[in-house]
Parts: sequence; structure tokens; C-alpha cells
Amino acid sequence: MAKLELICVGELKFQELKHMESHYLKRINRFTKLSPWVIKDFKIKDEEQKKKKEGEAMMALVEPKDFVVALDEKGKTLSSKDFARFLEEKLSYHPGRTLFLVGGHAGLHPQILNRANYKLSFSPMTFAHDLFRIIFLEQLYRAFTITRGITYHR
Repeated sequence: MAKLELICVGELKFQELKHMESHYLKRINRFTKLSPWVIKDFKIKDEEQKKKKEGEAMMALVEPKDFVVALDEKGKTLSSKDFARFLEEKLSYHPGRTLFLVGGHAGLHPQILNRANYKLSFSPMTFAHDLFRIIFLEQLYRAFTITRGITYHR
């Protein structure tokens, strides 16, 4: 089974989002094992210091062979079908883990962005990072249904 992981900052704050996360994780786990790694949300007012601490915590989980995808508003945008093809290619041919990294409210530290093999944007808009986690999981599930020919995607 392919190794796919999500590294994100902070616990979800709302019960409804926790329920939705559980719902999509259960659906995704039909196709591949996925468990989010949640790193500490550092309570630092200086955003650069906050991003640095979060980046260090993320980098501690990244291994040299990993294919790292930084989810960043300045990354490349893909349609759902293109994302499905991208994901299928990485899971089929990449020998290490494929990691998706979601930063906290301050974004991702340049150290993470420099390490990333790919930068992916879902929109030039800014989303609350809790809500974005759910959006990402829904798109991940959608990608699996596209590649498997399941009629979820329209």
C-alpha cells in the first residue's frame, strides 16, 4: 500500500470539523492508509518565529526520500482530475512517502517551501487552516474516486 501522509499544524478546534475529518479519513482509508500528523501550534506572536518553530517541527518528520508537497497559496493550481493524475503518479512510482504539508495561520516557513518537491495551491484565496484541512481531505478522496472510476466526482 502506498505511503501517504498529511502533516498539519494544530488540532481542529470545532467538533463539526473533527467529524468531517473522521468522515473523509474513513473514506480515504478504503484506498490507502492516511493519518494526519498534527504538530504543535506554537503560541508565538511573531509570525516569522512561529513559522520557523512550526517548520522545524515539520522538518523533523520529513525523511530524505520523501516526496514533499507544500500546500501553499503561491503553488501551482490543478483541476481535480489533474490532481488525481498527479496523486496516482506519485503513489505508483515514488519509492518513499508522499507527504502533504499544511501550515498554520502564518503559513509555511521558507525552509519547508525550499524542501518541497512540489508546491500546490487550491486557490489564491486564503482559507482558515482548520477548514482547509477538510477541503484538502475532500479533494484527496475525490482524487481517489476519479482514478478508480467511482461516480463521486462530477
